[in-house]
Amino acid sequence: MDPTKTQVSAALTHYRERIASHNREAFTRLIHMAETAQPSTPKTEAGLAAARLRFICGLLGIARPELHQNTEERIESPADVNLKWPELVRTYALDGVTVGRDDEKREVDRSAYREGILAGLQASDGGDGKQLGFPDDLWALMGLVDSLEGHGWPQYRERGQQVRFWDGIGASSAEVEQSLVDPAELDLVGWEVLTGWECGSGPETTCYVLYCRAEEDEGGSDTSWQWRYVADMGQNGVEVFDSVVELLEWYEELHVPDLEHLNWYTDKVFSD
Repeated sequence: MDPTKTQVSAALTHYRERIASHNREAFTRLIHMAETAQPSTPKTEAGLAAARLRFICGLLGIARPELHQNTEERIESPADVNLKWPELVRTYALDGVTVGRDDEKREVDRSAYREGILAGLQASDGGDGKQLGFPDDLWALMGLVDSLEGHGWPQYRERGQQVRFWDGIGASSAEVEQSLVDPAELDLVGWEVLTGWECGSGPETTCYVLYCRAEEDEGGSDTSWQWRYVADMGQNGVEVFDSVVELLEWYEELHVPDLEHLNWYTDKVFSD
């Protein structure tokens, strides 16, 4: 049975709170790292401050902090991250999702995504695919957020540390239609696939929404046809989920940054 909108919302809330809480602890430590690091060669006070700010802004993918005009999210020192945390969470997906600020545009983009998928389904498999419709639980999720980004922060994700399961809305329906996949080209051992589309990717991983079922000889697996959420993780195997709720429960524990070794994921505060 598909999860209800209430169940999808509850799972999403838990996912977002889990990631935001972990990121808050990570940034508390990263701010301390920035404020206490010392250069190997003498620097002026201005040079010290600039390097510390550059380190923090780099984590958030901000190349030119002086160009940020929104005072609610402008960072002028590492400590500003704590002061402006709620706004930064939304701007930099620090709770694992993106949510646009223009509700009318979000609704247009959301509809374009579904229309693109349905058009692709109609064009595939002699038109039979359209009869499947769009997954109800994914549509419920799309009414709440615009993408699924996973744990971490911009620099962490951009450097290939995380899987973005769902790239989200924002493309035209024609562009979305191009994400439909040919089942014959998939190599998902133990699964029969009728149709579906690629929805995201990450290190050694490709993510899909697939109408599929387990093969008959896969003992204990559900052999019914339905929409499922799939992460093909290469040599690490394939993860298959029957619903968005199951997906979020798994995703909120995927590639969680190690708080005891945050230096693994960052540049040095001082390069000299």
